[in-house]
Amino acid sequence: MDTRHLRSFLKIVETGSISRAAESLGIAQPSLSQQLLRLEDEVGQTLFRRTARGVALTEAGRIFQEHARLILRASQQALEDVRDLNMEVSGEVVLAVPYSISKLAGFALVDAFRRHAPLVSFRLVEAMTGQIRGWLDAGKVDLGILYDMGPLRHLSARRLAREELYLIGPPGRFGTLDDLPEVAPVALAELPMILPGPQHGLRQFIDQELGKQGVRIDVIQDLDAMAHIPPLVAKDYGFSILPLPAVQDDLDAGRISIARIGDGAIRRTLCLVRNAGTVVTHASVRCEDLTVKVLTGLIDKQLWMAEPLTGHAPE
Repeated sequence: MDTRHLRSFLKIVETGSISRAAESLGIAQPSLSQQLLRLEDEVGQTLFRRTARGVALTEAGRIFQEHARLILRASQQALEDVRDLNMEVSGEVVLAVPYSISKLAGFALVDAFRRHAPLVSFRLVEAMTGQIRGWLDAGKVDLGILYDMGPLRHLSARRLAREELYLIGPPGRFGTLDDLPEVAPVALAELPMILPGPQHGLRQFIDQELGKQGVRIDVIQDLDAMAHIPPLVAKDYGFSILPLPAVQDDLDAGRISIARIGDGAIRRTLCLVRNAGTVVTHASVRCEDLTVKVLTGLIDKQLWMAEPLTGHAPE
């Protein structure tokens, strides 16, 4: 689709007249009329209807108007971003991450931006995965980290890593990473559990994976504030199933113990996701690159016990 035709279309909308639009654009009226005919032929709809005072948008024209503006805006942004490649990256970018990733890598992410992209206004937001998915759908954040969220439709996902979930218990009940016992998945049904609520992405994933093995767990406390789960487990109020980054400090301090569920039976995939329908800015590309670098670096340094992955998730 020729962007010149889009600009001509919007000028006709602005002036309400083909002749006035032609004058404003500095082209002959027959030439502008021909551009409009080509555009209408391309979209397969009549975009204007003639009135006593000039022309007015049809229903199809009103729908196409906003899309034309978005296309031109995206085209201009693309040109600016590419032309700026030889300049230091600037702009604004928002990255939304779940609690466990915030705890694991939040400082390292901010530090990486301060050192490698100091002109970028970087905002790190912590939220539940369901909220992050909604913000991505609505275009309210540039990038988000999600786990096993099913079909992504218009979202574009880059797989980063796969991490294991562990059974968490009070001190002395299980073991440590150096002495890691295994608990059969079926045994989880006998343990009182403290987990995020039913709407939380982690809870849905756990229920789904254990359901495949015919295991139904007894949740005695729903708690979306995940930072409070390890202290409650430490006080012997119940057990939990969590990723290692969410409990690493408590495990190192001996306040909790952990066990492997089966032979690492519950593992989830971490993806870096963006809305494919929004404009890709230079700042968001730098954010993606730095996020990947930080997380893979944590794996390489064995600060995050996860399996690195590469490639894009299926849509």
